[in-house]
Amino acid sequence: MPVLVTINGVAVDQDDPCALYQALYAVKLRALAGEHVEELSIQSPVTREQLRFSGADVKALDAELMRLAAACSAKNGKRSRYAKTTRFVR
Repeated sequence: MPVLVTINGVAVDQDDPCALYQALYAVKLRALAGEHVEELSIQSPVTREQLRFSGADVKALDAELMRLAAACSAKNGKRSRYAKTTRFVR
C-alpha cells in the first residue's frame, strides 16, 4: 500500500522517486519565483525596518532533486553515465 505525502497541495507516493521529483521541482520553481517569501516590518518612532526571508534551503533542495533524478533514472532503466572502455588489439 503506497504511503502518500502531501507536497505543495498534491498527494504524492513517497516510494515513487519520479513523482517526488516532479512535486519538489514545482516547489523549487515557486520558491525561486518568490512565492514562498515572508515579509516582516518593524517600525519604531526612530526607524523603520523591513525584512524579507524565504524558508527554502535551495542547496538542500537541489541535492534532493539530483538524488531523486538518479533514482528515477535507475527505476526506469536509464543509465546516467556511459563509461568508455578501452580494448587492446594484437
